[in-house]
Amino acid sequence: MHKPGDSAGTSCISSKEAVTVRGKRAAFMNPTSTTHVSAQDMQAYRMQTLGDIAERVPNLSFTNTTPNNPVLMVRGLGGTEDEGPVLYTPVLIDGIPVPSFAMGQMFDFSNVDVMRGPQLTQGINAFGGMVSAQSRDPGNRLSGSMDFEYGTGNRKRATFSGDLPINASTSLRLSVGGETADGYIHNRALNRSDTGGWHGWFGRIKLLHKDSAGGEWRFSLHHMLNHGGNDFFETPQHARNHVSYNTSEGVNDTEYLIGSAQYHRRFSQHMILDVTFGGASTDWRYSNPYSVFSANSGFTLPTRQIGGSVMLSGSSGTLDWKGGIYGQQVKRWAPYDFDMSPYYASRTTATLGTANVAFMGELGWHFSKNWRLVPSLRIEHVDSSLSNWTSTMSGDTPYAYSMEESLPRQTLSKTAPLPGLKLEYNPQPSGKLSQFGWLSYSRSFLPPNYSPYGSYSSTVSVPYASSYGNNLEVGYRLGDITGRWSVEATGFANFLSNLQVSATNGAGESLIGTAGTAHSRGMEATAHWKPLDTLQLNAFLGLTYAAYDRFVFGGADYSGKQMAGTPRSNFGFSAEWHPVPGWAVNASVVRRGRTTLYPSSSIRNAPYVLVDAQIEKRWKHWTVALYGHNLTNSSYFTRGLSGGDVVAANPRQLGFRVGVNF
Repeated sequence: MHKPGDSAGTSCISSKEAVTVRGKRAAFMNPTSTTHVSAQDMQAYRMQTLGDIAERVPNLSFTNTTPNNPVLMVRGLGGTEDEGPVLYTPVLIDGIPVPSFAMGQMFDFSNVDVMRGPQLTQGINAFGGMVSAQSRDPGNRLSGSMDFEYGTGNRKRATFSGDLPINASTSLRLSVGGETADGYIHNRALNRSDTGGWHGWFGRIKLLHKDSAGGEWRFSLHHMLNHGGNDFFETPQHARNHVSYNTSEGVNDTEYLIGSAQYHRRFSQHMILDVTFGGASTDWRYSNPYSVFSANSGFTLPTRQIGGSVMLSGSSGTLDWKGGIYGQQVKRWAPYDFDMSPYYASRTTATLGTANVAFMGELGWHFSKNWRLVPSLRIEHVDSSLSNWTSTMSGDTPYAYSMEESLPRQTLSKTAPLPGLKLEYNPQPSGKLSQFGWLSYSRSFLPPNYSPYGSYSSTVSVPYASSYGNNLEVGYRLGDITGRWSVEATGFANFLSNLQVSATNGAGESLIGTAGTAHSRGMEATAHWKPLDTLQLNAFLGLTYAAYDRFVFGGADYSGKQMAGTPRSNFGFSAEWHPVPGWAVNASVVRRGRTTLYPSSSIRNAPYVLVDAQIEKRWKHWTVALYGHNLTNSSYFTRGLSGGDVVAANPRQLGFRVGVNF
């Protein structure tokens, strides 16, 4: 059985701004490699999907089968999110995790924070890193805004947002919008230019209440619904030219509904409480054009999850501390069809269930004026199950046959202690200079589970093993206290065992295999400089070498090979210039290094360059902007099949945007 994508194998955004997740230390004293992407950054460089962000910050990459369904990889780790319920890199919206492939278009976020490396005390378990998106808070005065956009591919987008104060302590924000596009594919077999297009709408309502005790209550409800075509897999030559000869458009429909409740209260200067609770319902309905595999193939992927965290932090004298509990329950249904009757047909069904609870804490000790030692511990317990698994296969080659298999409910449990230790150096500012350094160790963990898309009970009933990582990181920041300039460099090395990898065995089953040992090492560096009050320059550099040390699967030996989908190098520069009041010019140049296509393909992406630019004019209540995305029209791929078909990234996009505030 083959599943799409299976093998037969910053805008230079600066890290200078404070991370706005409540209850966290300022970015300059945050001992982890983090990129903060503000709402202004997202608009200036037209970042409207997670894929747009992934290509423009250091050591973050992605793979996708369609432009609106990115699966993230951090420092080489990730990519299996659509194969099972385990998340290498959780994506949070207002504190609630959601599969990144379901996000589609981003809208009305105040910021997105990309945290690289394991996160032991941030609530949900994060093996490779975490992406946290925070929606805009309601304002305290009556106001509204409307935006209209039109661009290449007949892409039309309209949004409205408004703030409504209810009383002095309570306000409401409503955001709604819709988008349609023909896409960027010319299907010559059907003589159509809309087979890669989409149409959908999105909305959010958020309530902010500040009580008399100083607590802040946030309630938000998010909904996104997107219907689209799936005419993307083609030969490299055709895909590079955004031409298709598929005999149908396929289906790519996604939807999510997220509810979030957050409470934040500072009891005193020495104690803070943060509570988050909510759930998410996501659906992905996907089918390929018949001509991709000469078969009807596709899946539906409903996922339901609920959970939350309670975190308490405080300080006393030379000690500070943070501790809490996190819990979550996830259920995913995973039917898959592959039908090329009468030659061969396969259908599998499965229900995956996961429940986990984690206790976490850290203690900071300022043992001298400039030094702080921070031991931490996370204890993660996971219960996993596979139920309702069935497999039917039939065909007439080499002779007529029909078989059906099923399994009783399979269960497993795992408890993992995950220690961490950080040493921080934070001297008092000397003159106009501030500096901060850290050295850290953390133990990371991915729980075991079952492969839902296997065709034979003998393989599906055997769970894949837990993954573990020993991560070392050293970092240093230096900056001007006025914010005029800053530089940061981080080095990392992650030694991995039983790394979970999406692969296909010799029988053609889509399974999660485990690489006995692997590693990921490299560095990130960022810089920003403001030579004039009207000009800011940013730069970043990312270097990653992620490879399997020992990995034999499906009769193939991947030992020594670089992990797919991760460039060894990526770097970029950007500038923001305000030549005169009311005018803004933004430009970004990013180079991504050579990669092997995910999940396993003999086709490689050559290095490519992305150039983005926007010119914006503001006056009174109006804004008009002209933008260009991928101005050099770089041609590259985001997914590859072992048979040679690939998915191409979007071509050059030009457009304009008009907005009004009232």
